[in-house]
Amino acid sequence: MSILFRCPCGRSMVVESDKAGAVVMCPNCRRRLRVPSGKGRGVEIQATQATAARTSRRCPRCRKDVPVDSQMCPHCQTILMDEAPKQAEPVDKDQRMLSALATARTSQSTGGIVYGGARGSWFTRLTPGGRAGVLIGGGVFVLLLFIIFLVMGLTWTSGQIEKAREQCRDAIAKGRVLETQGLFQEAYDLYSVPTDMIDALRESGEPGDAELAAALNRRATGLQYVVPRAKVFGSVYWKPTSQAEFDEAMTHLRASYPAYRQLCLNIADAGLAAVKAGKEDGRQPEFQAKVTETVEAYMRLIDQTTEQQRSQFTFRTLTQSLAELGAANRHWNDNERTVRLNGAEQYLLALKERVSKPDYPDAIW
Repeated sequence: MSILFRCPCGRSMVVESDKAGAVVMCPNCRRRLRVPSGKGRGVEIQATQATAARTSRRCPRCRKDVPVDSQMCPHCQTILMDEAPKQAEPVDKDQRMLSALATARTSQSTGGIVYGGARGSWFTRLTPGGRAGVLIGGGVFVLLLFIIFLVMGLTWTSGQIEKAREQCRDAIAKGRVLETQGLFQEAYDLYSVPTDMIDALRESGEPGDAELAAALNRRATGLQYVVPRAKVFGSVYWKPTSQAEFDEAMTHLRASYPAYRQLCLNIADAGLAAVKAGKEDGRQPEFQAKVTETVEAYMRLIDQTTEQQRSQFTFRTLTQSLAELGAANRHWNDNERTVRLNGAEQYLLALKERVSKPDYPDAIW
């Protein structure tokens, strides 16, 4: 009696029954296999059937029969070790039944060949060269996908940065025109660009992008103290949360007050010049030019001060004078213009008088 079983590579093998449990080598894939034994053994056949069931192959070069275990054609010396053998055709009824039984057992397996309990996947049935090719091909495919997604990500990021750059430039250009016209709320709304765009500019690494983001943030921060509808939660002015924090802030305010005082005096002088142009000349273009100078001096103060410094009494007086100048510009053609100009003048004179005092006459509001 002989045992018929199959290697995971697809090669049928026939060994004598007395070799059940022994280790043999597949002549096709050179894999070491244990011959099925016990209940898991393969199909037992007669010796005559084993001879007829053995696989055979024909040399593709000389077309002569080659022994099943040969890896080289003895007639023309062609290497045959990678050529898959062909199953011999059944020669009689018993052999056809044996072939049908082998086919049925194979079809019941979802992972590959099942003879004598052996199971393998499509990958394990490949030759060593085939498995290497699959691994290399898979690696190349994954690498190509990575490169494609990387290029797509860089392209998207570049497009987002360019979009943020254009939007910020456009907001600053249009916003400064609105500031000249006294439309501070409209300018502030323009400056409220989404935070992710500002962050993209700051982190782009391109020359000028960080400065552009800082310029837009400066104008939005400055106008939030002037407009009636600021896009912040709670008050825009800083408040201490403890006595220790208050004492630390006061120490800083006293030390930095000389520089702060000079910035306020510059704004007061520019604002009083704008009031004078509005009252005496009565020509709106000259007035608007002076208002622009006042706003730019105010933005320089915003750029050089902290939120603690901007919580002082004098700073609120300053922002109220700017709001009055903007209102005078918006009401240029009616009687309220004079009222607004007088209000701006009173705030500016009070500011100048207070910051002109020695020592530290200021306080947190």
